[in-house]
Parts: sequence; structure tokens; C-alpha cells
Amino acid sequence: MIKNATTKASLWSVWIPLAVGAAICVSIGLIGNVLVIGSKLGSFHPALECGFYGGLGLVLIWFIGGPFIRVLAAPVVALEDVTSGSTIDHKTLKKVARQLVKAPSLPREQQMRLAGAIGLGSALHEPLSAAINAQSLSATKLIRDHAVLVFASTAISQNGRLDAVCVIVTNLRLVRRLVAHFGYRPPLPELVRIYAHVFMAAVVADSINDLDAEGVLSQLGLSFLDSIPGSRLLIDSAFDGAINAMFTLRVGFATQRCLLTAGKTFVRSDVRKTANREARSELKNVLREALPAVPGAMKILIEQWL
Repeated sequence: MIKNATTKASLWSVWIPLAVGAAICVSIGLIGNVLVIGSKLGSFHPALECGFYGGLGLVLIWFIGGPFIRVLAAPVVALEDVTSGSTIDHKTLKKVARQLVKAPSLPREQQMRLAGAIGLGSALHEPLSAAINAQSLSATKLIRDHAVLVFASTAISQNGRLDAVCVIVTNLRLVRRLVAHFGYRPPLPELVRIYAHVFMAAVVADSINDLDAEGVLSQLGLSFLDSIPGSRLLIDSAFDGAINAMFTLRVGFATQRCLLTAGKTFVRSDVRKTANREARSELKNVLREALPAVPGAMKILIEQWL
């Protein structure tokens, strides 16, 4: 009872204000840009301004509101109740199983086994446990793919506002995809913390252009790279992309850890440390996949810049 009270107090006093504050910081700059564009369109014709705001509203609902709603609609279960065979509402188990059957990454054998159990109305604990274990093995690729997308997008955009939007949209989609991947979502307190990290990552993406990449290279003994003609833009872009990708990996692995420890007693500092360690380890794979695609796109920007 004391633990639950502490969790609720932490949620209302720390994490919700943190998430709201980060969302407001990102929104202020974005709203300013939107109003400027809207007023310019309105100077041509009021219908253009109305259409712009209406279209933007639909985009926000689809890319930001949609993932929230889909995640909240997912069932909340304690993973230990599924894996241990404890008594749990069969209707909830069935909902999780149906969501997992739709997961394209789940092996065909597991999908057929789950579908058969649903159709026959037989026990779901064992096939669900096997399916969730299989999904835990393939979740890393899902997280890495979203980090590669963030790296490529933010490395090329060269705009803090666009980077923030990309980070928010991609990370919200990552959380939604992970929830769909496992078939259930974390409890609300953990979900709020995850979304707080998403919006904090967006704040970093918005202000990352102010970081001193040259100073970092100097500390690493790589300052000579900055003297290569045309390298500064590439270095800054790769620096921005790597930091944003790191935040995305952290959000992904933290979400996965919360899902795989649902219902169990765990220390949140350990979850953060594990997520950070896994993110650092996976970053080199992200860079290996993303870096080859950047020079071609950056070549166009360099030609325009020069």
C-alpha cells in the first residue's frame, strides 16, 4: 500500500509535470512557426489559412493522437500471471493473444498455435508465454529500425524544430509498435514515464544544434576531422543524428524492459541503467546501417550550402 502511494505521488509530482513541461517547451516553438506560416497563407486567401490549420490538425491527430489512443486501448496484464499460469481474466488473455496473432514478426508456428487456442477456447497461458518470449528476441530489430530512421531524418534535416517533430512522431510510433509487438501495454504510471522521456528527447532534438560538436571531437582527439574541407556539415549532422538515435534507443529499450517486467517488482534505476547500456551497445549497429545512406543525401545539401 505504501509502495502504491509512493508511486502515485511520484507520478503526479514528478513525471506528469515533467512530461507536460517538455511538451510545452517543444510546442511553443512549433506553434510560433505554424502561426507564421498560417498568417502568410491567409494573406493570399483566408481559405488557404483555414485549410492549412485543418490539415495540420488532422496530421497531429493521426501521427500523435493516434498512437496514444492505440496504446491506451491495449490490455494491461501482469506478465508473471501469463508466464506462471496464474488465474487471470480469460477475456484479457484472449485480447492479448489476438493482438499477437496480428504481429508480423511472430513466427508462423506461434501464430497458428495461438490462433488455434483462441478458436478452440483452450488454455492460453502456455502459447502466450511462448509467443511473448519469441517477441522479446525480435524486439531489438524493431527498436533499431526506428533509431536508424531518427538518425537519418535528423542528420539530414538541419532544423531543430523538424528534428523535434521527427523524434516525437517516431518515438510515439515506436512505443505503439512495441505495445502491439507484445500484445499488451505497461501500467499507466510506467507509460507516463515513458512518454515523459519521449518529450524530453524532443526537447534535446530541438536544442541539439547548440551543442559544440567541435569541442566533443577535440576531447576525443579527432579535431583534425574538422579541418577537412566540407566536413563540418557532415560532422554536425552525424553528431545530431547519433544523439537523437541514442535517445530513441533508450526509449525503446526502457519500454521493452517495462513490458517484460510487468507485474514484477523491479528497481526503476536498474531499468534505466539497463536501457542505457543496451542503447550504447546497439548504437554502433544503428550507425553501421544509417551512415552509408547519409553522404548521398548530404551531398545535395553541401552543394547548396557551398
